[in-house]
Amino acid sequence: MLLDPPASFAMMQTLNPTKKACSLTQDLPATLPDANLALDGNGPLYDQIKRVLARNVISGHWIAGQQIPTEMELVEVFQASRMTVNRALRELVAEGVLTRTRGAGTYVADRKAQSPILEIRAIDRDIRARGHRHDSEIITFDTIEADTTLATQFGMTPGAKLSHFICLHREEGQPVQIEDRWVNLAAAPAFARQEFRDITAAAWLLENAPYSDAQHLIEAIAADNATAKRLDIAHGAPCLVLHRRTWFHGTPITVAKFIHPGESYQLGGHFAPQHPSDG
Repeated sequence: MLLDPPASFAMMQTLNPTKKACSLTQDLPATLPDANLALDGNGPLYDQIKRVLARNVISGHWIAGQQIPTEMELVEVFQASRMTVNRALRELVAEGVLTRTRGAGTYVADRKAQSPILEIRAIDRDIRARGHRHDSEIITFDTIEADTTLATQFGMTPGAKLSHFICLHREEGQPVQIEDRWVNLAAAPAFARQEFRDITAAAWLLENAPYSDAQHLIEAIAADNATAKRLDIAHGAPCLVLHRRTWFHGTPITVAKFIHPGESYQLGGHFAPQHPSDG
């Protein structure tokens, strides 16, 4: 069952179906056989190129230390000006996705060096940190093709492969969270092949599909019948819902919502401003 996010959460830039996509699977260096260089037609060309290159990094097609096509090869592939391609590369270098060495080329940076701007923690690790027992039950785990609504939420074209994962998490046997997650399989193709017996989906994603940007929205709802049954609460009982979206330098990774029983669960965090003057 798809748990729809609020309207403000689902707003995305409209795709331009008239923009001709460009892809190249031939004449690439032999070390890049799985490269996907198709533009999505959404937004400025330099931004599209950035997403294409970042997508190949986050999906694992290009690994740390691997050389990517040269600037002039990318100019030909994307039928773009050298200035446009250079801007995309410069911004990805500045963001730590790529590294460039004068006279040697452009390479994939070590993803472990990335520092996410927003900390995300897996619920099982929080529960165990409190000295409590965590267990979970997978309710839904399917692979589907994105319809127009889902494609718009992810900023991709309809038909793209998504994994839908719903899981109930318990602390000391008491239900504390319904995890309803959609995962972009172009960004994390191995997600759909996991069994999640020894690791939770959230923990796996943190280790295998790191994010550079995240968005959190929190709302209060009244539990419907299905939610009440899963969380073992009364119909209409208050719940806290955390909506989360993550990206890796423009490439969407997840759209998720986490439902908690409001009377027995709190959402909180601790942060410090980067500068004393920050409010």
